[in-house]
Amino acid sequence: MKSDRKTKNELIAELEFVHRKVKKLEMLLKKHKPTEQDITKRKRAEEEQQKSKELEVIKNSVGETNEFSDSIIDTVHEPLIVLDQDLRIVRVNRSFYEFFKAEPEETLGQLIYDLGNKQWNIPKLRELLETILPQKASFDNYEVEHDFATIGRRTMLLNARQIERASGKERIILLAIEDITERRKLEKAHSQLAAIVESADDAIIGKDLEGTIVSWNNGAELVYGYSAAEIAGKSISILMSPDHPDEFKKLLMKKSNGKLVQNYETQRRRKDGKIIDVSLTISPVMDISGKIIGDSIIARDITERKEIEAGLEKTRKELAVIKKTADEASEFAESVINTVREPLISLDQDLRVVTVSRSFYDFFKVKPEETVGHRIYDLGNDQWDIPKLRELLETILPQKASFDNYEVEHDFETIGKRTMLLNARQIQRTSKTNERIILLAIEDITERKEIEAGLEKTRKELEAANKELDAFSYSVAHDLRAPLRHLSGYVELLVKHFQSELSEKGVHYLDSIADSTHQMGKLIDTLLQFSKIGRADIHWSQLEMNGIVQEVVETVSKDNPGRTIEWVVRKLPSVSGDDATLRLVWINLLSNAAKFTRTRKNASIEIGANDETKEVIFFVRDNGVGFDMKYAQKLFGVFQRLHSSAEFEGTGVGLANVHRIVLRHGGHTWAEAELDKGATFYFSIPK
Repeated sequence: MKSDRKTKNELIAELEFVHRKVKKLEMLLKKHKPTEQDITKRKRAEEEQQKSKELEVIKNSVGETNEFSDSIIDTVHEPLIVLDQDLRIVRVNRSFYEFFKAEPEETLGQLIYDLGNKQWNIPKLRELLETILPQKASFDNYEVEHDFATIGRRTMLLNARQIERASGKERIILLAIEDITERRKLEKAHSQLAAIVESADDAIIGKDLEGTIVSWNNGAELVYGYSAAEIAGKSISILMSPDHPDEFKKLLMKKSNGKLVQNYETQRRRKDGKIIDVSLTISPVMDISGKIIGDSIIARDITERKEIEAGLEKTRKELAVIKKTADEASEFAESVINTVREPLISLDQDLRVVTVSRSFYDFFKVKPEETVGHRIYDLGNDQWDIPKLRELLETILPQKASFDNYEVEHDFETIGKRTMLLNARQIQRTSKTNERIILLAIEDITERKEIEAGLEKTRKELEAANKELDAFSYSVAHDLRAPLRHLSGYVELLVKHFQSELSEKGVHYLDSIADSTHQMGKLIDTLLQFSKIGRADIHWSQLEMNGIVQEVVETVSKDNPGRTIEWVVRKLPSVSGDDATLRLVWINLLSNAAKFTRTRKNASIEIGANDETKEVIFFVRDNGVGFDMKYAQKLFGVFQRLHSSAEFEGTGVGLANVHRIVLRHGGHTWAEAELDKGATFYFSIPK
């Protein structure tokens, strides 16, 4: 549009040049007017003959100039109109007649406001011609919006020039008109589309052909943990799971072969290192020439669904049905609004339905003719006249521009009783400041509520089973102590009274029995501690982690005299938790780090934390012997050891205690390592 306006302005400038030339020619005509001087007839005749020739040349030049001026006016692509000082139409180009469907006999000589049965009596046009132009010789890009009887509602940009006649007493006005109606519609559609993308819960990511991330919505920040500022310009490979290093190339090859990449289930890595399950839909992005310039990736976090599938067979079947329905609904998706799986509806400021996604029609079993243009409360024979929906739209939204996770429960005639989560966005139109639209995204969580109820029941059953197991472990440990004390006592009596009568081998046997009895006692003590942790109450308080860690570091250092250990303790956030049990977590982790760096001449142990939005992630990193990651899942189990007792002492219960304590605080544990290159142990505590 910029290049078109430039051409139009240049043509208007040429018209002004032509007008100046005509003005100069008119001055010449005045100059050659016959004089009353007293000269001879012969001299006068010669002069008259010469002047006639000059006048003929001037007239021809004026005619050519006017013809050139008319050609310029008819060459301009935009409608162009010329007015005299009384605002009557002097000249109109063909584009004006064609665009506004007017006839010459209805136009020339008419007052501009009277055109087309006074269709042109437009207040903003009057303001331009009667108020602005008398003060300024020219004015560009003056926007006017008007509803014409012949061509409908139009938005126009007006360029106006005021030109003085040669006499200096009259003026003409050049008025160029550019129709920008379609441009404004595109701007409005772009604004709506951008709002839809930002209100979507799914991650919507744009990347170029080199794999560089160029766009990143709020849903992507929620799914992956990176903000748009952090991720912009990074490679898409930053999100790849270490277990799928070549997957990106395979997806590109699949897409290049013309195969649609839709609902592709795989794994991705969050900013905090956590691996999540996602469902991907990848679509090509093209420029206006149809050339592919990148891809649009829509990712949905399905980690929760995968965990439910792993735990409950019934849940797996229900989720499979939901996924199948969603897959069928998304097969005909042609744009982002129809790619969003949740029903989506947009309303005008009078709460009338403007646009509806296909999934809305499918889910609520309604038709377009029964929906678009109707007030939302009137849909489906007043089925949508829901008190909580009225509260959201009429009370909450006027005070807040957006609102998320607003729960509404309602019994529909067509689909039965449903529980829904509503996300609402109120958007001000760009072209009309007094108007607004409302985007309403609807998520059906009926099945999720049922699944959560089933999971709660399972959790309670597991909790009861764990209590029984703890009680059993405690009882067994106590029952084992009595025979163990007897065995240890008899060994001491044998050594005390009969050592001189025993052979060297016999004494060795008794020592072995005593050592084994001692080790068994330690195992029982550890088992009792493990059982006690499962039953003990948690006493919540605000804990300064740096103070606790410093005390534990001093204790562990004293337990390892003569060793060179570099302790690096970062600033740690304070958290809410139980002092005694979290202190035990640090004792186990730091003792293990000291133990497994024993083979290093210069041991290094680092303690730090990542302060996330909803939790604090603590870590202990060492340069010890490490371990093979394929055994990582065994680390936090009871009596699970990756090294023999001959290499490193221990009972195999310390990390199980860590896991249980962190779990009771609502967090989780994990570890990363490489053989002979050290290990890092993580645990999280919710805020």
